[in-house]
Order: sequence, then structure tokens, then C-alpha cells
Amino acid sequence: MAEPTITTAGSVSLTVLFVALLGPLAGPYILIALAALAGALWPLSASSASSRAEGAWLLLRCALTALVLTGVIAGIVERLWAVPVNEGLAPVALLIGAMGNGWRPVFSGLALFARAWVGNRQDGGRK
Repeated sequence: MAEPTITTAGSVSLTVLFVALLGPLAGPYILIALAALAGALWPLSASSASSRAEGAWLLLRCALTALVLTGVIAGIVERLWAVPVNEGLAPVALLIGAMGNGWRPVFSGLALFARAWVGNRQDGGRK
């Protein structure tokens, strides 16, 4: 006759505790990560990566960019168009991931805007 397996109550209760505490926090991040990966597949399919490592690096860069920027951009979308953040996370992450390397012109444009704004502030608004 087979002997029953015994699990310790401590490990089960810790698992239940961690899921109960961290589950609601992990849900949006998993949603963002999956949507970012889905979006990052578009630039990956269009890239001319010569090795798997380069393709993986592109995929990782796109997904991490989406993880970092999605919350901020979803908050801006909520303020501008009254789309709740929890409903905007997946589409925003998908679009950010799909931009791929297209963020370089956006960041350079923001840098030019910041320099112009700082220069304008130093001049006191005079030209």
C-alpha cells in the first residue's frame, strides 16, 4: 500500500500568504509584460538581427522599455482622454513594444524641447 505524502503546513501557508499579498500587485505587471512582448514581436520580425542573441536583446529592450514607460503614459492617457489606467495598460504596452527602436527620435525630440524650455526660462521669456 502506498504511503500518503505529507506537506508541511508552513510552506503551504507561506505560499497562500505571498499570493494573497502580492497577487494583486503582480497582475498588472504580468499584463504589461505580455502585451509588451506581443508588441515587441513586430520590430523583431522586421529586424535584420543576424543572431539569436541580437534578436533576444531587441526583444528584451522593447519589453523593458514598455515596462518602464507604460504606467506613466497610461496615466497621461487617463488625464487626456479619461481612459481608466487599468484599461489602458495593455494597449499602451503593446504600442510601446511595437515602437521598437523608434524611441530614439522621440527621446531626442524631448531633449531638444527640454533644452529650448530651459533656454527660454533663463532668458526670462525674452527673445
